[in-house]
Amino acid sequence: MLRGGRVLSLCERELRDGGGAAVLADIDRALAEASVRVADVELFAAALGPGSFTGLRAGLATVKALAATLGRPVVGVPTLHALAHAARPARRLCALLPAGRGEVFAQMLLVTHEGGVEELSAPEHVPPARLLEGMSGEGCVKFAGGGAHKFGVLLRERADALGLDFRELTDAREEPREGEWALAPEVSSLASDVGALALSRYEAGERGGADELRAIYVRPSDAELNEPRGRVNNVTRSAKG
Repeated sequence: MLRGGRVLSLCERELRDGGGAAVLADIDRALAEASVRVADVELFAAALGPGSFTGLRAGLATVKALAATLGRPVVGVPTLHALAHAARPARRLCALLPAGRGEVFAQMLLVTHEGGVEELSAPEHVPPARLLEGMSGEGCVKFAGGGAHKFGVLLRERADALGLDFRELTDAREEPREGEWALAPEVSSLASDVGALALSRYEAGERGGADELRAIYVRPSDAELNEPRGRVNNVTRSAKG
């Protein structure tokens, strides 16, 4: 819960399948700790992903319902943008989130001291080794996020192989030097960064509506990946008549 740029309350929960009920419980607790009624909320913010399919669907459905019921605007923020905001600044920041099965969600971003985020590449779902193969010789890169910390040894080994220095930062505000890869400190929650980015984008003229929120999945769900090809084709043909 934010008022302007000030955090009034912050609720954290271990990731698990709690559905909308868990999201509502956290919202109730955040409102109570901030001494704010839900009807007093003037702008809703939501992380759009990538991330857990169940978590994204439950979170977005809940926020969309609240915004639509109260007639309030809602602004969605890509989760990788929020990660870059938390690790600002950097001319080249590689935001990495664990995607399961030894893979990561990744995106290269520019993030300013003030928190403005610019996309330098599209988000992708990729094995970390393949991602790093495509970054040969690129120094002055800051890595951030749980995916970067999970594969920190791989980052260091790849930097060594390229003749680059590797440094673990103690302050996210530090920037990597030329010829260096740097690992930003890990953060426990991106909620305040999602809120701050949503507010700045709303003030810049972005006027979101509940119907406009769309999750960023990047990759198909496990159910879609496991769907028999013949069955998919049958459904496609049936839909075409």
